[in-house]
Amino acid sequence: MQKLEHTLKKGEIVYRILLVIVTVFFVGCSQKVLFNSSTPYYVVMKNAQIAVADTGFIKKDENRLNLQLFSASTPIFDLHVEDNVCIGYTCVSKKRFNIEFFGVSHYDSFLEDLLNLRPIYDKKNLKKTTDGFEQKIKTGKFDITYKVEGGNLYFKDRQNEILIKLRELK
Repeated sequence: MQKLEHTLKKGEIVYRILLVIVTVFFVGCSQKVLFNSSTPYYVVMKNAQIAVADTGFIKKDENRLNLQLFSASTPIFDLHVEDNVCIGYTCVSKKRFNIEFFGVSHYDSFLEDLLNLRPIYDKKNLKKTTDGFEQKIKTGKFDITYKVEGGNLYFKDRQNEILIKLRELK
């Protein structure tokens, strides 16, 4: 009888530990920090490794950026920018991402400047237009044409064969 009581106490302890672990797992994984803004776009991204053209969202706040593309309501591309750049579950430094995606070691916040529709390279060769700006920058490593008009972006690096277009959906 004493052995049975001892076994029940062990069973209760195991049950309670499992309950705590399951609760922590579900509560800890279910809390997501929401982004401040989410804007729908038609996105075209093309380089040597990837060629996608679909609808998606750019979500952002002060410290984070997320670009998600969908095809038939299924996420097909998920890019996160915080301290590192992550595509899916693979994360690399911003410098490494620039080398792998753009073929050039642009400055660290280059991708964030693009996705936030800001001028690049300290506004080098910036020309204001009626609804935005345009930059043409050519060096030995790249030949960039970059335009932002309204909520739309056009980025082309002829030398490295990179194309990014964002057309805001309204």
